[in-house]
Amino acid sequence: MPIVNVDTFTKTQLDYLIVGGGTSGLIVAARLSEDPNVKVGVVEAGPYHEHDPEINIPGMRGLALGNPKFDWNFSTLPQKELDGRVVPQNRGKGLGGTSAINFLLAIRPAEEEVDAFEKLGNPGWNWKNLLGYMKRSEHLHEPSHLTPEKAVEYAVGPEPGLYGHDGPVAKSFPTHVTDLHSKMLDALEKLGVPRNPSQAAGKPVGAFLTPSTVNPSTATRSYAANTYFAPNSGRENLLVLTEAQVTKVHLEAGPNGMQKATGVSFIRDGITTTVNVKREIILSAGSFQTPQVLELSGIGNKSRLQALGIETKIDAPGVGENLQDHAIITTIVEVDPKIETLEMLADPEHMAAQQKLYGTQQGILAAVPTSLVAFASGKALGSDADIRKWESLASVESTPEIFTETPAPVKKGIQKQYGIISKWADQDWPIAQFIHWNGHLPVPGLTPGPGQRYISVVSTYAHPLSRGTVHITSADPLAPPAIQQNYLANPADLDILTKCLRLTLKMYDTKPLSDSVVKKVYPTYSADVDEETARNHVKQCLGALWHPVGTAAMLPREDGGVVDPSLLVYGTSNLRVVDCSVIPIIVSANIVTLAYAIGEKAADIIKSANK
Repeated sequence: MPIVNVDTFTKTQLDYLIVGGGTSGLIVAARLSEDPNVKVGVVEAGPYHEHDPEINIPGMRGLALGNPKFDWNFSTLPQKELDGRVVPQNRGKGLGGTSAINFLLAIRPAEEEVDAFEKLGNPGWNWKNLLGYMKRSEHLHEPSHLTPEKAVEYAVGPEPGLYGHDGPVAKSFPTHVTDLHSKMLDALEKLGVPRNPSQAAGKPVGAFLTPSTVNPSTATRSYAANTYFAPNSGRENLLVLTEAQVTKVHLEAGPNGMQKATGVSFIRDGITTTVNVKREIILSAGSFQTPQVLELSGIGNKSRLQALGIETKIDAPGVGENLQDHAIITTIVEVDPKIETLEMLADPEHMAAQQKLYGTQQGILAAVPTSLVAFASGKALGSDADIRKWESLASVESTPEIFTETPAPVKKGIQKQYGIISKWADQDWPIAQFIHWNGHLPVPGLTPGPGQRYISVVSTYAHPLSRGTVHITSADPLAPPAIQQNYLANPADLDILTKCLRLTLKMYDTKPLSDSVVKKVYPTYSADVDEETARNHVKQCLGALWHPVGTAAMLPREDGGVVDPSLLVYGTSNLRVVDCSVIPIIVSANIVTLAYAIGEKAADIIKSANK
C-alpha cells in the first residue's frame, strides 16, 4: 500500500507498529510485512525524499546536511572542553533516516568489536552471527571496472564469500578515483598503515578503496527507503504514515507486572491522534529520539521523570545514558591543479561535462567523493608509552566529573566496556580512522581559491573514552532532546586525535603524495609542530561524524541496560527497540552496516516470538 493518510492509518487494525521509518525501522517493516496475514504500520516524522537529487546523486552527498527538509539539525549542549562551543548533530529526517543523508561509506567493524556485544552479556550477538545479517542486507557489485593490477594498486579485493549477493542494498566501489589514491596508499604504507584489500573480513586495520552504498547501474544512492520500502510499497498490509511525529507510547500494566504497549500518540498538522496495535510496538527513532520517546512515555530514570511531572511506568536509569560517538578533525591541502576534485564543478563548462558523464553513470557525480579509508592500530599511532597511558585512562575514575549524576548500574556497565577497550590499544585493532574527501571541506573563514584543487582528510578516534547523555528537558514532546557529548572529557581522546593530526600531516609530507601537494591549507604547519598548537587545532575544528550509539543499550539490567538480547525493553512484554541506540559499545567503523544487520536480525527475532 502506498503512503496513506491519517484516517486510513488509524482505522486499520495493526499487528505491528514501527515508530520511525529510518534505516532499521524500514527493514523490520519490509520483513514483517512479508507475511500477508499481518498488518504493519510505520510512523515517520519526515517525508519521502523519493526524487531529491541531494539524496540520490552520490557526488552531491553532504548537501542535505543542515537543510531542515532532510535534517533534524540537532546540536549539543555547550561543550566544556571546546570553550563552550556547540557541535551540530545531523540526523536524517524522512524515510530511510540517516541512510538517506550519510556519506555512503559501507565499512564493516572489526570482529573483536562485534564479539564484545556478546561479552557484555548478549548471547548470539557476535561477529559470526551479525556477519550473516550484514550479508543478507547487501548485494555486491564486483569492481569489474578495475583491472587485476589496479585492484592490487588500489587495495580492493572483494572475496565473494564475505559479501551478500541477493540483498536489497547495493554495495560497490568508486568508479571515479583520482591519481592521488595510490599515492596516499603508498605514503601511508611508509608510515605503518599497510594496504588492506581484505577489510570486509572483520580485520579493517590498513588502507583500502572504500566500499559504498551506491548502485553503479543507476549511479544513485542505495538506502533503506529505495531498497526496503519502495519495492514493497504496493503491499496491502504495509501502511506508512509520513510527517507524523510520535510523542508517546501508551503502556498498560499487565497481570504479570509487565507493562504492555497498546498504541502511540502522534502529532500531524498540529493535531494529536492515537493509533492502537495488537502485537508489538517497535521503537526505531534513533540514538537521540528513541530515549526521548521512552522518557516521554514514562520509561527512564524515576527521579528525572518526576522532576518533569511525567508518571514513571518503568524505572530504567540507563535510558539516555552511555552515549558514544565519533568526533572528527579536519585537514586540507591544495593539490596539483590537474587532479579532478569537486572544485571543478564550480566551473560551468566542467559541470556541464560532468552532468553529461553522469547520464552514462560515469564521472565525479556518479561516485562518492571518498575513495580512501584507513584504520590505524595503536602501534601505528603512538609509542608503547602512549598505549600504556591510554589503557590507564580507560576507567570511570579518570573522568569523575562527567559521571557525578550517572546512576550506579550505568557506571558499572561502562566500566565493563572500559575493561574491553583497554585491551585493544595494544593489539592489531583499530584505534583511529582516516577518511579522504576529494575536495575542500567547508571550514569557516576559508574559501577555495579560483581554479585551485584540494583534498581533505578527516580523522577520528575509534573508541572514545568520554561518555555522554541524551535526555528530555521538558514534557513538551516537540522540544529537542538535550545532547551532552562531553567531547574530549577524557584526556585519551584529545591525545589520540592529536596523534591523528600528526600522522595526517606526515602523510602529506611523504613521497609520493608530497609531490602532488602544493601547500598545506588547514592547518598550515607540519607534523613536528608543538603540542599546544596541535591540540588547539583539534579543539577548534572538532566536529561530529554522526555515529551515535548506546543510549538504549543492550546490556544486562544490572549494568544499566535498557533492552535485553531480544531487544525487548526491560519491564515490557511487547515494546522493542530496533536501531543503533541498542549498540552497547561503539565500533570503529561507520555504523550503517550494523544498522542494517540489527534490522534484519530483529525481524527474525520478532517473527520467531510471534509464531
